Amino acid sequence: MKKYVSVYLFLKFFLVFLFLAGFSSMVLAKSSVTFQFNISPEDHRSLPRSSQISLSTDRGDGGFYSVGERVNLRYRTSVGGYITLAQYNPGGSAQIIEENKFVRANSPQMVSFMAKEPVGTHRVVIILTPDTIPRNRIQEFLRNPSRISSIFGGQYAVNRTEFVVDGGQVEPLIEVQPATFNLNSGSTQTFSIRLTDYSGRPIPGKNLLLDAPYGTLSAHQIRTNSRGMATFTYTASFVRRSSVRISVLFPGDTDHGWTSTEIVGHIR
Repeated sequence: MKKYVSVYLFLKFFLVFLFLAGFSSMVLAKSSVTFQFNISPEDHRSLPRSSQISLSTDRGDGGFYSVGERVNLRYRTSVGGYITLAQYNPGGSAQIIEENKFVRANSPQMVSFMAKEPVGTHRVVIILTPDTIPRNRIQEFLRNPSRISSIFGGQYAVNRTEFVVDGGQVEPLIEVQPATFNLNSGSTQTFSIRLTDYSGRPIPGKNLLLDAPYGTLSAHQIRTNSRGMATFTYTASFVRRSSVRISVLFPGDTDHGWTSTEIVGHIR
């Protein structure tokens, strides 16, 4: 009788082991490491999207979640290595969700966690490296993502996504055409601006604030029309400058958070 009981217990534990092993790639997010710094939307969106690693939420790029809903982050790598997954919060902090986790090639992975305040846009970045990364280099990368090549050399793959936690102010998008410019001294350039939400819907009747350290703007405040569009002109100064940055700021309102962008140009 004892023999049969032992065999039964062995089979029971063995089946439990197989069940857990089958779902080893789907985990709940553990307690994360938090740092107090932030990056601009442009810094995050400037990160390349490597073909060696995919990253998305279950509601796609820019998906909306209410506070308390579950966010599922899915990723897969085409080569084996170590991944670090981090999130930038709207409140000005960055969190490491997974750190130096080894993954096999073409093995689907998922991290699940609850959408929490602060409301607004949460930006996620994932990096794949052949070896583990020291914590100080991870922090350096999160603080200055534009320096990724100098921090990791050529031995990395990176991807990004973002999602919105709803329930308050949500950060809109500013699109500028042209995004860069080259002007001779005294020449004029016209710019078109479009203000939208993450679904691409125009945000009409909103004031945008403009500023440029050199040259002349046609206005320092413009208002979006029914299509979320607004235009302005910039006249280059007669003093030659290697570069000029025109800032565009939407200060936010009761329904939308603030957002900004820069137009970088050169004066010949």
